[in-house]
Amino acid sequence: MKENKEYIVDKVLLADIAGGNEGAFAKFVHGLYKKLFPFTVSLIKSEAEADDILQEVFLKIWLHRSSLTDLENPSGWIYTIIANTASNHLRSRIRRELTLKKLNSHASATEEIEGKMDARFTQSLIDEAVNLLPEKRKLVFLLSKKEGLSRREIAARLNISENTVRNQLSEAIHFVQEHLNRKSDSIFPFLFIAQCLIENFFRQ
Repeated sequence: MKENKEYIVDKVLLADIAGGNEGAFAKFVHGLYKKLFPFTVSLIKSEAEADDILQEVFLKIWLHRSSLTDLENPSGWIYTIIANTASNHLRSRIRRELTLKKLNSHASATEEIEGKMDARFTQSLIDEAVNLLPEKRKLVFLLSKKEGLSRREIAARLNISENTVRNQLSEAIHFVQEHLNRKSDSIFPFLFIAQCLIENFFRQ
């Protein structure tokens, strides 16, 4: 690699570039790009970024063209610019990846918290509606939805018919749904979540 660096740059061409010869610079870029590209890729591990780095390096060379004739080792200088530019790109990439990771983590945590808050808010409205039910209807509802008893088990425990249990549950569910509908203005942001929770809660 060192031997190649010593012969990679034509000092006469550099002198022309130092004088502002754009044609000489175009020839310089065309001649070096393919030689420098593999080296740049080996540093950055990305062909797309390697291309960006070389474009940036050539721009730096053009902007500092007046000092090209003062260089004792122009090849080494060019490779140093590439290495430094690649290092800056790597640091920027790491910062971007860390920032994105933090943002994704924060977004996930926020969504989880909001989801729990929405569910708790909706559940509180259901509990509020249940507490407004007549005591017997409330008891039937809780035995069914909280304790998971069947209609037959509820009927046996309360010494009532299964038809009565069915009617009481139907009335209770209707009341709770109507209660939530009346609250729709205040829970509009949570309406979709509420509906999903209600459907799951009332599933027979």
